[in-house]
Amino acid sequence: MPIRRLSVLVFRETRNRWMARCLEHDMFASGRSTDAAVDAVIRMIRAHVDFDYRHRRVPLSAFAPAPRLYRDAFERSSHSRFFDETSGLAHVLTVIDVAIIAQDPAIREFAAVSRIA
Repeated sequence: MPIRRLSVLVFRETRNRWMARCLEHDMFASGRSTDAAVDAVIRMIRAHVDFDYRHRRVPLSAFAPAPRLYRDAFERSSHSRFFDETSGLAHVLTVIDVAIIAQDPAIREFAAVSRIA
């Protein structure tokens, strides 16, 4: 089954690092810029898709979706970029939708829980 669309949420991890997290198949990578983080996660996706095809598996079937709070943050954000990965993922036609937010949504969740306790 070909992968048609992937969503990637990008957020600041530290002052000098950004995290890119694929939402349909929970994979993530970091980089020194938003572009570097997105590029790293796309390279990881390509490697896993190629591996799965070589071993006659459904592409990325080993990865469950990302936690709900990341998907909710993606839906609330403005989607900033689209990548057409037709050439990069040889076995599938994929459009990658990237959204950038200021910080990890889990930090807000943790901070809200800490204030209540």
